[in-house]
Amino acid sequence: MAQNLIEKIVQKFAVGLDNKTEVHSGAYITIQPAYVMTHDNTGAVIPKFHSIGAKKISNPRQPVFTLDHNIQDTSEKNLQKYAKIEAFAKKMGVDFYPAGRGIGHQIMIEEGYAFPGTMVVASDSHSNMYGGVGCLGTPIVRTDAAAIWATGRTWWQIPPVAKVVFRGQLRSGVTGKDVILALAGYFNHDEVLN
Repeated sequence: MAQNLIEKIVQKFAVGLDNKTEVHSGAYITIQPAYVMTHDNTGAVIPKFHSIGAKKISNPRQPVFTLDHNIQDTSEKNLQKYAKIEAFAKKMGVDFYPAGRGIGHQIMIEEGYAFPGTMVVASDSHSNMYGGVGCLGTPIVRTDAAAIWATGRTWWQIPPVAKVVFRGQLRSGVTGKDVILALAGYFNHDEVLN
């Protein structure tokens, strides 16, 4: 059976498969994504990383830390959390983007982490936006992020793909955003996720 684009990208980042095994939607596989982005929740991933006995990050080039979710909070507690994340990034040799540098997902694209044909995971549901540049972006939970930091990999289920074919032309005044909103209305009973 032919592979769709998602499956082709996943095939490149799957580990532990023999050369004859093709990956397809629904399969559970082990992946080694090009990058794993965590944001302010890096502070919550660090103790999970230590709790599994990890001492150093498997591949310091793989994680990217971007602080962007709660930058308006200038309380001592939040500033200490940010300082702890920055110190951990420096100690581990991880790329770090401080509060005020930009939106984490935009940084991933602008700085060349998410690009066509790559697989990038993030501890945030908005990682799907990497698809806009031909990168397979998918959300993971904090425990998966800690596992990737420690081992470079995690397990993942390849999602189903919905094919939508547009026919005809849009009426005057109808925009691409109108089309997307209409699609969201049509697919509103878990036919597709995210």
